[in-house]
Amino acid sequence: MELPEAWQRAVVPPLPSAGPDVLGEFARTIYGSTPVGGELTDLVLRSRDTGTFDRLHHRAVIACPLGDLELDTTTHLPAGASPQHPAPLVVALTFKADDAPPATVLEAGYAVLTVDYQQIEPDDPNARGGVRTLFEAESWGAVAAWAWGLSRLLDIAGGIDGVDPVNAVVLGHSRLGKAALWAGAQDERFAVTVANGSGCCGAALFRHPGGEDIAAITSRFPHWFVPSFSSYAGRESELPVDQDQLLASIAPRRVYVTSAEDDAWADPVGEYLAVVAARPAFGPNGIGYHLRPGTHDLLEEDWLHALDFAKQ
Repeated sequence: MELPEAWQRAVVPPLPSAGPDVLGEFARTIYGSTPVGGELTDLVLRSRDTGTFDRLHHRAVIACPLGDLELDTTTHLPAGASPQHPAPLVVALTFKADDAPPATVLEAGYAVLTVDYQQIEPDDPNARGGVRTLFEAESWGAVAAWAWGLSRLLDIAGGIDGVDPVNAVVLGHSRLGKAALWAGAQDERFAVTVANGSGCCGAALFRHPGGEDIAAITSRFPHWFVPSFSSYAGRESELPVDQDQLLASIAPRRVYVTSAEDDAWADPVGEYLAVVAARPAFGPNGIGYHLRPGTHDLLEEDWLHALDFAKQ
């Protein structure tokens, strides 16, 4: 849909200076430092569902310093994908183990590798277990743990016939859009990063007042971030970083941000303004954006806009 005229006239607030270590500042302030480590040691094909599109179910074992993490992944393959003709890859965490991409994504020729995000790290501030318990004491939140998991999915893709992990797309919705952005910023193997309705601590600017803020997000989801992040509640203007800098840090690789018009909590205006502010870091067609009618969801339309951008 066409952007509202008021959006087109909006002024991007002044940019804070994060200094030369932008990703380090994001790690210290918001997400936490993702530790190095986690090696894929075993990948077993458990079953294969055949039909119009094939689905491969693998059990992956990832060795971490304090134990193994086991993941049950699903790879959705388009027709004709084979070792001789591998399909381009989208890596995405899902909210349920049986979530599947729209058939039109597979018809477009993409393979999609998924895993239930809570297999990596439980989405519960009081839960025990998860990948963060498998490393020596580190300061990283659940968003960073899910981002770590997205990189491990890319490792797994290298052992699956019929997919091409080179120039992969990482895609996420809502909290998983935040994780996709943090994964894309840190892992240069992702050629395109897609964040759908990612809102606060995702693509939306902190210095645009609207939608969810630090007080709200750290009250409900303290486990997503480093504990000290909550000290910025009501003090957004004092943050040393803002999300357009996170988008810009992915350049010269590519970024696509999607918003829904009525998704007020995710602040679509703030997401759009972050894209505008980040554009100077990218070359032509390096960063894209679309706004659609509707509310907070990942729709077929969002997938297809994003993959059309990825093909450009």
